Amino acid sequence: MQAVTLDTSETQPALREDLPEPTPADNEVLVRVQASSVNPVDNSIAAGMLAQMGVEYDYPVTLGRDYAGVVERVGTAVSGYRPGDHVFGFVLHAHPKAHDGAWAELITVTEDLSISPVPDGIDLAVAGAAPLAGITAMTLVDALELAEDHVLLVAGATGGVGSLAVQLAARAGARILAPALPEDESFLRELGVSDVVSRDGDVAAAVRDIAPDGVDALIDLVNYAPGAYDAALKPEARVASSTGAAGDGPGRTNVMAAPTPENLQRLGALLADGTLRVHLQAAYELAQAPEALAALSGQHTQGKLAVRVS
Repeated sequence: MQAVTLDTSETQPALREDLPEPTPADNEVLVRVQASSVNPVDNSIAAGMLAQMGVEYDYPVTLGRDYAGVVERVGTAVSGYRPGDHVFGFVLHAHPKAHDGAWAELITVTEDLSISPVPDGIDLAVAGAAPLAGITAMTLVDALELAEDHVLLVAGATGGVGSLAVQLAARAGARILAPALPEDESFLRELGVSDVVSRDGDVAAAVRDIAPDGVDALIDLVNYAPGAYDAALKPEARVASSTGAAGDGPGRTNVMAAPTPENLQRLGALLADGTLRVHLQAAYELAQAPEALAALSGQHTQGKLAVRVS
């Protein structure tokens, strides 16, 4: 079986063609993966950052979190899926190890976690790019409890999570501000951003020029510590972050996505009704996944980078 793996702490991710095919346990579904994408956590795993934080690595580590594909076989206790079903989800990076990832021809997932049917009409390439970023975006926006008169600042709006969070916030009726490059303005306005400010210079001052009283809420997907945009916030502003930048205290929430069937079904419904659109900036073949990792960390992206597995 082919998979992109990290074989030791000293090696770089590479395609292997000699891995054994997994066998589903009684409560597991064997999925032939067709599509995936790249997320920042993939670079964290490849760089050994999670191992330094105490996540157990059992080499070889198969990289990749997102997946969409076709059910190949099911365990004897599985009742909700059958061969031929189109499914999607993402595999946790610490449940219980970072060993099993989605950049492989075949993966196993438990029936009660990390799997849901792909809605009719949704392409597997889109389904394979949506789960981790989409559920993170849903969780962030939920935490802010946005209303129609709220002003929201989104730092990191062009990326995978940010571009989906903007769409959800726009649906809630919020006025959205986003720091960005000039070439991002058209893309962001199509997503629902009302005001684009330069990310160079004093962002908080630029935001105050637009919203003199400060913003009601902040999504920070850029910083790893709180405080970078505090000068742009109202005293009672709510803050949510997936990178730890929310800090502590009332109205501040650091989120982590959970790939429950309920979350995946909700995400699928948002994709199916057109509320969420996943922008695929580029697609890489499975053997090119290491190049996709480098592109995510070294290039400016709009939306997601897809990985075609089969």
